[in-house]
Amino acid sequence: MIEKITKWLHNIAEVILLLIMLWITFDVLGRWLFNHPIKGTVDFTELGLSMVVFLSLAYTHLHKVHVTIDFVVEKFSEKVQWIFECVINVIIAAVLSVVAWSLVMNSQRLLHSNTVTADLYLPVYLFVIIAAIGTVVFALSAVSHIVAYSKKIININKPIENKHLVSNESRIQEVVNSNES
Repeated sequence: MIEKITKWLHNIAEVILLLIMLWITFDVLGRWLFNHPIKGTVDFTELGLSMVVFLSLAYTHLHKVHVTIDFVVEKFSEKVQWIFECVINVIIAAVLSVVAWSLVMNSQRLLHSNTVTADLYLPVYLFVIIAAIGTVVFALSAVSHIVAYSKKIININKPIENKHLVSNESRIQEVVNSNES
């Protein structure tokens, strides 16, 4: 379930990124050819980029395609590495829960103050709510990892199939093998 949600949000982020690219391209062409830029380019770019980030983080975390520095942890046994992953994901879920709550509270303040963007007059609170949703889904992806790693720790003698817990080394090896063919 969480995988479908993260993929859906990630697809929305991709569409938003494409729209930002097109908007900026037409803005530059309008400035250059007609000396007339598109009104609201800065508003759209600022809000769009924030949406791209918040809607993509959960997908990135769930599939473990973010940058990690694990040269110390990789020296430990596999079980200790799983324990580290569990603890890290508990911290991530806790911090993101606080961030999501803060975003919801901030969106209410923005709603009551009728805060809008400068050029397009879009209500900012809507975008903050979307950011909160992305943050909650990110926290849920961390919880998903907590459950998966906990199962691995408990059932150390029984391998658990979870495509999200594939090591970076095996992904790199897959890429190398596909490039060699």
